[in-house]
Amino acid sequence: MQLKKLVAILPFWFVSYSQAHSLWVNALPAAGGQSTIELGYGDEFPTAEAIPEDRLHIFAPAQLIGKDGDLMLKPGKENYQFVTEKPLAKGSYAAIAIYKPTYWSKNKAGWQQQSRTEMPDALYCERASMFGKTIVNIDGATETAVISQPQGLQLEIIPLANPATIKPGQPLPIQVLYDGKPLKNADVTATFAGFGDQHEHHGHTHSHAKSFLNQTDGKGKVNVYPLKAGYWVVETEHKLPYVDKAKCDESVLLSTLTFTISE
Repeated sequence: MQLKKLVAILPFWFVSYSQAHSLWVNALPAAGGQSTIELGYGDEFPTAEAIPEDRLHIFAPAQLIGKDGDLMLKPGKENYQFVTEKPLAKGSYAAIAIYKPTYWSKNKAGWQQQSRTEMPDALYCERASMFGKTIVNIDGATETAVISQPQGLQLEIIPLANPATIKPGQPLPIQVLYDGKPLKNADVTATFAGFGDQHEHHGHTHSHAKSFLNQTDGKGKVNVYPLKAGYWVVETEHKLPYVDKAKCDESVLLSTLTFTISE
C-alpha cells in the first residue's frame, strides 16, 4: 500500500523531520472581551516569542477579516501581538500573518538576509515567503462564508468546513492554492500542540513530530484527520527554481493553518 493511502487511513502515522523556522497565527482572548492576534515565528509551536529586531521589517501587520471586511487592529504589548479595538461580534473570522519575500543566503560564515548578488560566495540562496492563518470563532459561531474564501495569499490553505464543526476522528477538508490556483500533489502535514517526543530548548518544551501526512489531489484538496481534541497546525511547503539563477537558487513558500478541535 502506498504511503499516501496508508496515512489517509492511519492519520497518526509518526512523521519526524528537521524543520526550519515556520510562521503561524494564534488568536487569544484579551481583557475587556477584545482578541489578541499573535504572529508565531520559530520552531516551537504553539509558543509565540519576540521577533528579532533585525527581522521585524519582514513581517506585515496582522490582518483580521470578518464578513464586513478587514477589522482594525492595534499593536499589542509584545512586538508579535495585535489587538482588536473592541470586542468582536458573534461570527467566524480569519486572522492572517505574512512574512514578506526575503532573500536568505548561506556561506561558510552562516546565513544572511542577502541574495547571491550581495553574497557572491554563497553556497545556497533561497527567497523565502511565509503565510499563516487561523480561524477565530466568536460566541459559538460555525460560519464558513469568510474562512472558506481565498484571501489572496500566494500559498494558501483554505478550510472547506469550519473546524468548530469537526469532532476528533472526523475529516476536515482543505484546499491548497498557489497563485490562486489549486496545487496538486502538495505535501500536507499536521500536528497538535504537545504531540510527539518533546524536549527542552531555550526553556520551552516542543516537538518536530507530525501526526499526519498526505498529498493534495488534482484539485488541490485533501482531508486532514485530527484524531485528538486540541490546538492543531496544518502546514504545506512549495519550492520552485528561482527565475534568475545568478541571484538566487530557489523560491521557498510555506503556509500554515491553525485551529482548535473540541471534544
